[in-house]
Amino acid sequence: MKIDHSGPVEEVASRIAERVPPDGCVLLVGGVDVGKTTLARALHRLVGGEVVDADLGQSVIGPPTAITLGTYEAGMRDGYFVGDTTPRGHLLYALCGAKRMVQRACRPVLVDTDGYISGQAGRAYKLALVEALDPDLVILLPRGEELELLRVSCNMESVSVRISGVRQKSREERANTREENFRREFERGHEVRVGWGEVAWRETLLGAGEILDPHTLSKMLGCEVLFARRLGKEVIAVIEGKPLSAGAVRSFWELEELYLVPKSYLEDRLIGCFTGGRFLGIGRIIALDREGLVCCVPEGTYPEAIQLGHLRVTASGRELGRSVIP
Repeated sequence: MKIDHSGPVEEVASRIAERVPPDGCVLLVGGVDVGKTTLARALHRLVGGEVVDADLGQSVIGPPTAITLGTYEAGMRDGYFVGDTTPRGHLLYALCGAKRMVQRACRPVLVDTDGYISGQAGRAYKLALVEALDPDLVILLPRGEELELLRVSCNMESVSVRISGVRQKSREERANTREENFRREFERGHEVRVGWGEVAWRETLLGAGEILDPHTLSKMLGCEVLFARRLGKEVIAVIEGKPLSAGAVRSFWELEELYLVPKSYLEDRLIGCFTGGRFLGIGRIIALDREGLVCCVPEGTYPEAIQLGHLRVTASGRELGRSVIP
């Protein structure tokens, strides 16, 4: 793949800065450890404006698992919670988040992306990102020929660059960085207790429909129910213990779906916190019972709504695994 500019980051940035329109959008694309963030920082110093940090796992502007908008000096001004450290499995949310943040950004705007470029899904995601954002300039940072399909497929102006002196980090180093970023976010937070019905639940059946009596449902299921809702022919219940008669409940109420969520699935669950529709930051569910939940939330806030992430994360930032709550 032909390289248009190569060398130290400041030298490459000064050449590219001349091609950035004052009201333009610039998209940086490449694999891991090719210098995307290093170049974005250098460009931002030269052209100003704002940065959309779309790297969910190695975020710099804001917390992990969110696409954030702001500057390297002042931090996050706005954000879009995706709830995972990778766009894999969440490509539509990642696209929506990047699009929304670019729309809200002060110009010029630099979009620093993640390193997910391999395989059919990775290539399709980056191509869709180019189409959705319609940037004035696409900066490609290839190692070999892995970005050639993107270069020939997009109709936007593009430039291929290589930054010298970029340090290669191991997978363990990147995991440790994510863990440290999570830990720092949680240490800055504070604990609040919220009732099940006192907070709005975004994008889950836990936030919609009729609230069911947990005592009655506990007797029907043969296990303790902490909270449950019914929406049409669907019921979701947070339970503790092993249910004995789920099939009977589904048949008695003529349900199409009965979602039984073990209490352990919500303990240590990553959450996005919102007030007035605005993303405040990330937190985690610490404990839950029939009265409600104890949550760690961003300092100085009491969220009106929470959105469940796909990860479970300890207070120290260690990831326990991922799962989806209906």
